[in-house]
Amino acid sequence: MKIQIPPFVHSYPAPAVLVGCGTLEHPNLITVSWFGTAASDPPTVSLSIRKSRHSHRLVLANNEFTVNIPRIADLEAVKYCGVRSGKECNKFAELGFIPVPCPPLNEAPMIDECFFALGCRVIQVLELGSHDMFVAEVVSAYCNEADLRPEKPDPHAEEQVVFLDGKYWRLMPAY
Repeated sequence: MKIQIPPFVHSYPAPAVLVGCGTLEHPNLITVSWFGTAASDPPTVSLSIRKSRHSHRLVLANNEFTVNIPRIADLEAVKYCGVRSGKECNKFAELGFIPVPCPPLNEAPMIDECFFALGCRVIQVLELGSHDMFVAEVVSAYCNEADLRPEKPDPHAEEQVVFLDGKYWRLMPAY
C-alpha cells in the first residue's frame, strides 16, 4: 500500500549539461540538470535556472545560451561548474576550456571540448517560484565530425552524465 509523502521534485535522472552564457569576451558556464525537450517542431528546449544565479542574469541579458553535452570524463568540470559562481572566476579559463562562437548566436559561447552543443534562443521565460524556466528554440547544433552518424551525433549514452538525488550517475544499457 502506498502512503502519502510531501511533494518533491527530481526523483528521476535528469541530464547534467553545461550551459554556456555571457559573451566570448566574458564567458560563463553553469551546470544544469533541469533541462529537457519541449517540442520537436520547431526544435525547442526548456532550461530552469535559479533566479539568484549569476548565469540567470546572463541568459536574460542576451536571450541566448548554449547547451553543451559533457561525457563522464568531464565529471569534475560538471561538478565544478555546479558549485562555483561565474561572478568569482572564469570557469572556462580555470577548466582549460575554449569558448568558441556558436553561430547564429550573437554572444553565448559553446565549449570547444564538448562533443555536442546546441545553440538556443530564448522565446519565453516562465517564472516558477525559485527558478525561471527559459523556453528556447534550438537554432543550431554542432558536433565533432568523428561523432556524427548519418544524420545525428552519436549520443554516447553510456558516457552521459545524469543527476539524481544529489549525485551524478552514468547511464548503462538496459539490454
